[in-house]
Amino acid sequence: MRGLIIGVCLLAVGAVCFGAEVVKIDEFNYADLTALREAWQPVEKSGPAELMAHGNKQTLKIPCPFSQEVNRAAYDRKVNLDLLKAGAITFDFYADTDGVGGSCTIYFHSGNGWYGGGFSANKGWQRISLGKGIFRVEDQPAGWDKVDTIRVNVWRGKPEDSFCAIDNLGARTEDLAVVCGGGTGAEAKSAQGVAKQLCTFLDKTGLRYGVLTDSDVAGGALKNQKLAIFAYSPGMAEETVNKAAEYVEGGGKIIVFYSLPGRLAGLLGATKMAYRPREREGQFANVKFEEGALPGLPAIMAQNSWNSTGFEAGEGAKVIGVWQDAEGKTQGPAVVINDNGAFMGHVLTDADSAAKQAFLMALIGHFVPDAWPTAAQLALAKAEKVGPYATRTELKAWLDKVTPGSAFADKVKAATAAAAVAEKQAQQLLGDKKYPEVLAAAQKYHDALADSYFVAHTPRTSEFRAVWNHSGTGDCGSWEEAMKRLKAGNFNAVVPNMWWGGVAHYDSKLLPHSKTFNEQGDQIAQCVAAGKKYGVEVHPWKVNWNLSTAPQEFVEKMRQEGRLQVSNKGEELRWLCSSNPANFKLELDTMLEVVRNYDVDGVHFDYIRYPGGESCYCNGCRERFEQGRGAKVADWPADCVSGALKAEYQDFRCAQITRLVKAVSEQAHAIKPWIKISAAVFSDYPGSRSSVGQDWVLWCREGWLDFVCPMNYTESDSRLSALVSNQVNQINSNVPLYSGIGQFIIEDDQVVSQMELARANGADGFILFNMGKNLAEYGLPRYAEGMTSEPAILPHNAPRIKFSTAYDEQRTAIVVKEAELPVKVEVVGLGQHRQKVSGAAGKLELQDMEGRKLADLGALPKAGATVSVKVPRQAGMVRVAAVGEMVVEGGAKKAFVVRSRPYSFE
Repeated sequence: MRGLIIGVCLLAVGAVCFGAEVVKIDEFNYADLTALREAWQPVEKSGPAELMAHGNKQTLKIPCPFSQEVNRAAYDRKVNLDLLKAGAITFDFYADTDGVGGSCTIYFHSGNGWYGGGFSANKGWQRISLGKGIFRVEDQPAGWDKVDTIRVNVWRGKPEDSFCAIDNLGARTEDLAVVCGGGTGAEAKSAQGVAKQLCTFLDKTGLRYGVLTDSDVAGGALKNQKLAIFAYSPGMAEETVNKAAEYVEGGGKIIVFYSLPGRLAGLLGATKMAYRPREREGQFANVKFEEGALPGLPAIMAQNSWNSTGFEAGEGAKVIGVWQDAEGKTQGPAVVINDNGAFMGHVLTDADSAAKQAFLMALIGHFVPDAWPTAAQLALAKAEKVGPYATRTELKAWLDKVTPGSAFADKVKAATAAAAVAEKQAQQLLGDKKYPEVLAAAQKYHDALADSYFVAHTPRTSEFRAVWNHSGTGDCGSWEEAMKRLKAGNFNAVVPNMWWGGVAHYDSKLLPHSKTFNEQGDQIAQCVAAGKKYGVEVHPWKVNWNLSTAPQEFVEKMRQEGRLQVSNKGEELRWLCSSNPANFKLELDTMLEVVRNYDVDGVHFDYIRYPGGESCYCNGCRERFEQGRGAKVADWPADCVSGALKAEYQDFRCAQITRLVKAVSEQAHAIKPWIKISAAVFSDYPGSRSSVGQDWVLWCREGWLDFVCPMNYTESDSRLSALVSNQVNQINSNVPLYSGIGQFIIEDDQVVSQMELARANGADGFILFNMGKNLAEYGLPRYAEGMTSEPAILPHNAPRIKFSTAYDEQRTAIVVKEAELPVKVEVVGLGQHRQKVSGAAGKLELQDMEGRKLADLGALPKAGATVSVKVPRQAGMVRVAAVGEMVVEGGAKKAFVVRSRPYSFE
């Protein structure tokens, strides 16, 4: 068999020294189809593997018959591999269409469990590199040195047939390693989240790195690394500590964050270690660095840390950064450095991405000077990537198309000129080998190019422009300041996280008060008051069912009352059982408590689902399931997990979540008819039904939601386009769809690109995660240069209008075969609003996906009436739009726009 090749080679990165040891796992160079199928066996309902041409050879083709009721396409390969020292799994992956996979995963089986690494399948071939240490652990794997099976898995995305392919599967050991800490439960999840956050900053340097685990380190995986960065390793095992110490004593360098065992503290020159809780808001706001301490080090780095590890510098060590509070007062040492490495007293938070990147690069360049030329060359190359455009030439071609005769022509010209100056300076510095200065100059070059991109966009007159705020405080010092910034950016709504399954930031009579409430007061009251002042809608968000932030005494009470979820393995979860009547009542009552007691514009569901497919299988669920079906379950929970009752039990789970959405919607609207009910939902549908019991398309089609916000967090523009297209087509314009955008994982120019793509695929607006200092200070002003440069009305504050065609039951994109498309437009009613509406008038028009009028289609009918219009054949996607005004109390008029789902012609 020629498929499985274990070999080692050295590859250069760019033109400089950073190298990698590469293990070739499978080059897929099989002699024929029989040999391929002998090696790669189908899983579950997958058909036999196929061959596909790739270059001058053939590789594994993965059929994806997703028009059928199959959840995935997957293939297994038996192996015998020791991948302990590898830092990253790499391969080439192909998707024939965007959105063919809801997501993809490559698994490695070991012992009694799996390591799973997720990735997106974008159209065409792409090179994938997955840090090994951030693979998800399922069950009980025996270790990366005992891998016996590889599984390639494509989860169902669009409900249509397509295919994928994989080639050149290998494992790399880089000179630079990030170590992701271990632990169990929430501790392990926290460590993995911190490591992922640090990796996003490293990604922006362009340097290649591997990701290891604490157990990899214990097995000797650091032996050939030049530098290891311990992102956060709580409770590091003695064996791991000893191996890390041996590595340092042998000449290796380490950078450690927050958790520093005694032996390593001695090697890094940190003494008198002590935990320092935050005593007041803003105590550990920033790290201020000593000027000139290291080349490329930023002057200050925002952190907003919630605690720290205090220390003093011992012999041979030097403090190069100190904590600074929000008022600029010094709060003690934050970063210490010596010849062996460096230590920082907290993890790297998500604030101040540019400074974090510079900080990491300064440390890496200090300990591995050969990294500087690599970083400088990569910085210049990466500077030209703006929005969806990979090069300056591509960006210029687009600007040349949209700029002539526009209102922003002069701004584009000025930004382009500034970019030319910055590029020249950066090239000169590169030639002079002033590498740290190249990074700063490359950033100026990128910023100037990005400025030309920001200004060259136009606003849409009707659009939801919102932010989620995870802290529930606005993260700008006060809700007054947060609303002021949102208003200046022409954003029209905020969705703040105000309560969870077991704690509240408002004056709840049903849930314990949070620390935030006790220290800073009622956050909903403050948020609503500021929102009224600045004209920003407030839709408080609840994390349903989840008890991860609840006081321990509350969790214990739930435990004693038998109200917690249980996994299919009998493990207790800090999550309220969704079928438990008392839990249902608590969730319903707490949602309605906010509706009754605060003048909010709506309430927003989050975590309105199960934590995963593994729950809930408690005794109560069994009793209620058996009672509902009128028969016992012979083998519990196996029959419901993977047996004959699996589909029936999935429906049962969906029903438990849906009944809460329905009850809240009906009862909240009975209290305040105009209030809006909404939800943050998983991006994949129908996958979310089977995975977490979240049937959100049903909620939209039944009218239980007034708008929906799928969490489309992805770095891939093509993936976002495919997600939005599928979502819009699923709900058939029953309610507005506002695309969630992961502003926290992408740059601001790509945020604008994804806003544009959300529009282009039929979304009625967008909501960004997460409102924080970075978004408030940098993102909002940039978006207001073009995309949000004028205010917009809210699509959900409009009459109820239904658009009907012969294609409505089609849940894929509507492509019309005829010469024209008849569309029936019915004004179902005037809708429910804060002010009484006495009438509405307007017109119907054909619009492009940017909301620009293409043609008049006639007058809008009166409430209760219907009219038919015909959309003539034309190029591109279009929407029918009802544009008009409602007459409210006192005779004032309120504008509205309601749009159909997109149509295009064959």
